[in-house]
Amino acid sequence: MTINEKLAIIQTRFKSKKSRFNSFGKYNFRSAEDILEATKPFLLELGVTVVLQENLVETTPIPILESVATISDGENEMHSTALVGVDLNQKGMQTPQQFGSASSYGKKYSLGNLFLIDDTQDSDATNNH
Repeated sequence: MTINEKLAIIQTRFKSKKSRFNSFGKYNFRSAEDILEATKPFLLELGVTVVLQENLVETTPIPILESVATISDGENEMHSTALVGVDLNQKGMQTPQQFGSASSYGKKYSLGNLFLIDDTQDSDATNNH
């Protein structure tokens, strides 16, 4: 079975509920950790691994984090990338929290792109705050 076929199996059978709630925006969402948890049953079954890597690709004027999700079967691999700006002016957060927030967001979207998670009904895309 090719890496494309293995990835297609995950993409078509993937299920992960939006089990977390954002009380500020009043919407449910799923985190990168939720997505990773939902992929675990496929790892041994299909003989694949999923790895996340992050790189700081720009530092000025806005720091940009690149999050790369990779699926590999030991011979071949496929990647998906998300770029996220770090809001250093976000009130109520210290710099590590600002980077952590951007990191979480980037991981979620690189995984979402890799596994074709459709978030069209996701309040992240439609909230007005």
